[in-house]
Amino acid sequence: MTNPVHYITVTALDGEVIGYAWAEAGADDVDWIMRRASSVSAYEASTEWYNRIREARERGLTPLGVLHLLSHEPGVGPVTEAADAAAVEELARTVTPADDQRLLAQLDRDDAEAWRELAEAFDALTDEDRDVEWGGGQKSPSGAIHVPFPKYSKGVFRAVDALRGVGAVTPEHRWMDNPVPTLPAEGGLRPADAVRAATAVVRGEKFCDGTIDEALKSGLLDAVADSLRAWYTDPRAAEPAQFVDPARPADSAQPAEPARPAESVQPARPAEPAQPPSDAPHDSGRNRRLPQADLPEAPDPSLPMCRFCGGSPAADVAFRAHRGLVVLMGFRKTDGPMCMTCGLAVYRALTTHTLAWGWWSPLSLFVFAPLTLVRNVLAVRRVKALPAPGPGTLGPRYDPGVPVRRRPRAYIALIPVLWVLFMIVTGLSGGV
Repeated sequence: MTNPVHYITVTALDGEVIGYAWAEAGADDVDWIMRRASSVSAYEASTEWYNRIREARERGLTPLGVLHLLSHEPGVGPVTEAADAAAVEELARTVTPADDQRLLAQLDRDDAEAWRELAEAFDALTDEDRDVEWGGGQKSPSGAIHVPFPKYSKGVFRAVDALRGVGAVTPEHRWMDNPVPTLPAEGGLRPADAVRAATAVVRGEKFCDGTIDEALKSGLLDAVADSLRAWYTDPRAAEPAQFVDPARPADSAQPAEPARPAESVQPARPAEPAQPPSDAPHDSGRNRRLPQADLPEAPDPSLPMCRFCGGSPAADVAFRAHRGLVVLMGFRKTDGPMCMTCGLAVYRALTTHTLAWGWWSPLSLFVFAPLTLVRNVLAVRRVKALPAPGPGTLGPRYDPGVPVRRRPRAYIALIPVLWVLFMIVTGLSGGV
């Protein structure tokens, strides 16, 4: 049994999909997954989006509230439902024609000498070069075993350097996040896959000895060179007119909008929504919006939303609390857009705190506590002038509770007031 998830698609300014934020139904956290074939700039932006999700969760928002909040950001799609987490992970594996073009753009077509060196280096490889000898493996007198390592010939090193020279080894391909392309049964590689394979093999050798040896024995490295040389001779002949990822359904290709995977595109609405055609295809739940009954009504983006519940309208206000500790003082401030309900709750909580604990130092008694109370009274007027807020989308709405005058702690303020009056009366009586 699958567990449905809700997700949003995050794209860059140029339309490239950066990644997906998603949450399972009933989960208490939001997960982030970057698109594996994305560019270096999208990878860096992915880190920023991950931090934004964490910040939103630290505010106490529900997972669905976080998705709703971020869905109003530029470049972020609406909250969508998928059948399960595997469907979102499949989206993250999407490879688009734009990804291929970005890798091919790393190849330096203007350096004719580098391409001539590539052809000569691979043509000069002999059977002895491909039959890599391994060293190490012996046991030293101390008992330690020397780790085996490949002993590549000068011809192999020349071929590897030639791949670097034409730009086939590039940081634009994050080889650690993607599998190494395999050699198809027909023996040919697409030029973009040749760049991916060259990057994975050459850089992978630094982390795992023998990666180049395996590529030589399997024929992958020769297929890389053949594909790149064919592309250099005639790019249009070497590249199919339109690439469709074989791991994706046929309808996932979108020539008009390359970076948008199929699951994030909504089906076209019929002309009369109230009377859908009887032969409409069955919706499996993998590719549809959440029903209206499941989602709160989205607020008007032009109106400020309450920072606590997401309701609108909201006013940008600041409420303060003060605490006097004989020779020390404490200050607290809560600001931002607040709806009438949440704003009233914050006002009553902080004002009650100030009335109870804001008098217990000389400066607090005569300066800071009265000033804090006056500023709160002025701020709450703006909140009370707001109409009742609409449905909240970010989390639970604060309960204002009873008014300040009905809270026993607020009357602690009478103690310093009575003490001041007593001192005044005593002083006047002593002067008579």
